Amino acid sequence: MKYYELLKCAQFLQDFKHINSILRVEDNTIKIDFQGLAIYANLKRGESSLFMCSHFVTAKQYRAPFDTILAKRFTNTAVESLSIGPNDRVLIIKVCQKNSYKTTTSTLLLEFTGKNTNAIILNEKETVAEALRHVDESVSYRAVKVGEKLADLPPFKIKEQPTDICDTEAFLYDAYKKRIDKELDSFKTAKSSILRKKIEKLQNLFDGLGSEDELQKRADEENQKADLLMMHRYSLRDYEGECELKDIDGRSHKITITTGVQERIDELFGISKKLKQKAKSLHKERKNLAEKLEFTKHLLSAFMETKSKEEAAILLPKKSAADKKNDSGADFSVFFVEGYKVMVGKNEHGNEQLLKSAKKNDIWLHMKDIPSSHVILKTDKTAVSTNVLEFCAKLCVNFSVFGTGVYEVDYTQRRNVKVISGAHVAYTNYKTISILKSQDSSLGKTQAQV
Repeated sequence: MKYYELLKCAQFLQDFKHINSILRVEDNTIKIDFQGLAIYANLKRGESSLFMCSHFVTAKQYRAPFDTILAKRFTNTAVESLSIGPNDRVLIIKVCQKNSYKTTTSTLLLEFTGKNTNAIILNEKETVAEALRHVDESVSYRAVKVGEKLADLPPFKIKEQPTDICDTEAFLYDAYKKRIDKELDSFKTAKSSILRKKIEKLQNLFDGLGSEDELQKRADEENQKADLLMMHRYSLRDYEGECELKDIDGRSHKITITTGVQERIDELFGISKKLKQKAKSLHKERKNLAEKLEFTKHLLSAFMETKSKEEAAILLPKKSAADKKNDSGADFSVFFVEGYKVMVGKNEHGNEQLLKSAKKNDIWLHMKDIPSSHVILKTDKTAVSTNVLEFCAKLCVNFSVFGTGVYEVDYTQRRNVKVISGAHVAYTNYKTISILKSQDSSLGKTQAQV
């Protein structure tokens, strides 16, 4: 962030004398509520800036020592001063917290300084209480360690021209828009490519399944070869190579024998048996692949409709190898929205599982009068914000339909949902959310008949 931009923002924030709350909402982003005005500090190296936005979706809650001390020292505090370091890109926020026992003063340094970008909490003694990034003296001359004094930053030579910002709020909102547009475009390009490759792979597997008749025909052919070898096994030699035998209808069959005759007979019978089993279970495999293909297409459609990287990251979070293995075999997908666990059924069996596992206080969502995925929001008996409910409703729509339009989603507590049969339910005491789906997927539905 440029010096004069930060200076203008600091002047704008000097009118606010109280911090309601403060927390980390992203790995390198801190949200500060100044008397109801939310300011975000992006402290990612090379991209640091202040910004404002109407809503910021968080995928996780942070509970590191830094987050604990940040909340303890800066929640519900009076702002004593807010300034910029002399000729430096550091926002200095000094606060005072009073209670019945004592008065506590703390300082938060938000450093938008490129290589040294950081958030550092200083206590009453001006020593480091905690920091977003701890820095060892072996890495930098300016160590950032808990309990130690903080060295001054080197002098910063301002080369830029003063920035003329007429409307600071508009500038901060525009900073967020530029940030998300850049991040989202890059993120979508990379992740959508992965999803499209997965769809292509599933489609190829589906197209290559063949038919029950073809598999049964191949099974009969292998079985007939085994029968012919059985009939002539005493006239054949082991490792015969290739022999030609005739069936009772006089048709010739060429059969290779590269092992013992009996071993080859057993092998052919085994192949025939496997082909018959595959033919019997082919409809299950076709149904399974079709459901995976359909769900992945819905996931891609939902992903491309996201309006921020935070929302996109909820749909495609980083997963460990164990998470990927567990998710690939599940009939429902799990997402985390602002600390809440949300589960979306991938198919009818997944919907049934969610209905059985949900607790009575969990929230159940389903599209009104339209067959759809069931969605369960795990509440842990806590109140859920409108933003979380709307996001869950959006998941329900995006994983159920492809076309654009306005769709209605009903939601109620699980206690109000009565299972009629399978995933077919009746429900009462519900409310409805309207969701606009603007991203029309060109993928359409799979051609599978299931």
